[in-house]
Amino acid sequence: MKKVLGKVDKTIAERYNLEEHIGKSIVMYDNDRKHCLKHKDDFDSPKVFYYILNHLDDIIENPDDVFYKKSTNTLEYYKTYEDGVSVRVKIEPGNELKAKTFFKVTQTKIENRRKKEQYNKYVINN
Repeated sequence: MKKVLGKVDKTIAERYNLEEHIGKSIVMYDNDRKHCLKHKDDFDSPKVFYYILNHLDDIIENPDDVFYKKSTNTLEYYKTYEDGVSVRVKIEPGNELKAKTFFKVTQTKIENRRKKEQYNKYVINN
């Protein structure tokens, strides 16, 4: 069984040259949901973990930041609740994209990711 968490936003897709994925559904399958349980103890409490697990659609639809990681071909959706959270969405051929996991991240990691993203905009590759 799967749960639809949202759709790939046009602005995000265009920013990372992923236009072919505009409007595709982002889903999470039960096996990936079970995988997320590995990260439960990383959160301040089980209550926080389950709140986030049940509100992944809010992170996808209203992220604080989104980055594309070329080496793993994933979109990283970040949101700050009581804890910072990263949801990883795998870019694969097909009609939908799969949210594979989520985990706690620090504000420092999010800020460093922003800096790296800004830096990469100005680096010219040969």
